[in-house]
Amino acid sequence: MGCVLNIGAAGPEPLVIKESYKSENGENKFVAKGLSLELINLFASKMNMTPYYQEPVLGEKTEHLLKLSAMLILGEIDILTGVFPLVKPVIDLAEPSAPMFIHTLKYLVPCPKRLMKTEKILTLFHLSSWISMGLVFIFVSVLFWILSNYPTRRNDFTGFSLLAQCFSAAWAVLLGMSVPQMPLSPGTRSLFIIYVWYCYAISTVFQAYFTTYLVEPGYEARFETLEDVYRAGLKYAVADTMEAFRKLVDMKELEVFEKETITDGVEVYRAVMFMRKTFTTVTLIYPMHLARLSGFDDESKVVCYLDESLVTWSVGALLTKGHPLSQILNTHIKRCIEGGLLEGYWSKLKHETNLKANKTDENSEYVVFSLTHLTPLFILLFVGYILSVFSFLCELLLFKKSNKRIGSLKFKQLSILADLSVLEESK
Repeated sequence: MGCVLNIGAAGPEPLVIKESYKSENGENKFVAKGLSLELINLFASKMNMTPYYQEPVLGEKTEHLLKLSAMLILGEIDILTGVFPLVKPVIDLAEPSAPMFIHTLKYLVPCPKRLMKTEKILTLFHLSSWISMGLVFIFVSVLFWILSNYPTRRNDFTGFSLLAQCFSAAWAVLLGMSVPQMPLSPGTRSLFIIYVWYCYAISTVFQAYFTTYLVEPGYEARFETLEDVYRAGLKYAVADTMEAFRKLVDMKELEVFEKETITDGVEVYRAVMFMRKTFTTVTLIYPMHLARLSGFDDESKVVCYLDESLVTWSVGALLTKGHPLSQILNTHIKRCIEGGLLEGYWSKLKHETNLKANKTDENSEYVVFSLTHLTPLFILLFVGYILSVFSFLCELLLFKKSNKRIGSLKFKQLSILADLSVLEESK
């Protein structure tokens, strides 16, 4: 047992990690570790000192940070580490150590969602392409009817004599079905073969992309600038500590956004990543660790940033003014950073987090085509059945109505004939 080194720590994971356990006497105890504490723990072990931790504060609540800062200024703790940036307002109150790592502030925005399969299929062609195909379909059908009813047509050809038959035949060719009767005249045959090759080309392109988008429909467009975020109507989510830090950085562009205040910074990141209704400013390390805790091996599925970086600052430990261990601790931190010890610990921590996390089902890069991908086709088939039944019922009603009209006309004719016969007999 050496001298006691009083340490205070505050910040979200992975900067500060608290692991609770019960001792042999049944007492509740904890072990403090994390990126901001690893080098200090090594320092205490090297200097044969006993680290005594104030209970770590997980998160970024302002009152907790102010409480620990006051304890450092009053000399109740020797070292304070965690989320504290090495900026002028902080350095004026305490003795800064050598930087342990660099934080870069960026805009955290919701990641693009996977597109719905039916939505992607509808946008397979541009609206202008759909309109042009519809116009070609109408034009060819009408042209079939005109050519078939031209005065020089063959008398034995009846498959295209009605306009409805022409539309039905053109629709059958577009769907790759056979027509009820082949055209006979040279002009109609020429138009027919041109239309068949046109439909074959359109169908080939459509089927190729159709199958691709059923399996992998793709993602929405990602946010690239604040203008994209503003057009999407996202709110700016901020915690108390973020708001205090934002006042130190010029961020006038955020004044146009509606603000949503959340107590804890971690909940702010969680809301952006999973609720997808807000955006925020954040350093890169926190949401990446949160994604791994949530079971995502690939953080890019839920962690997305705008391209621009706002500000960069150093993070380290704070000591009381004139502390005798200041120079020794700085030398220790510099040598550990140069030796890659902190990077090694960060890699180990990420691996441990992956092992402990509950795995989340992520969309694999390779997707097996199955019946579930045919859901849009069955929906279209079901809609087609409904329309077919509706058209059949309409035909029945029209048929009955026409029969009644014909019956009434026949009845009138018979009654007139009967009256005429009666008149003739009377004469």
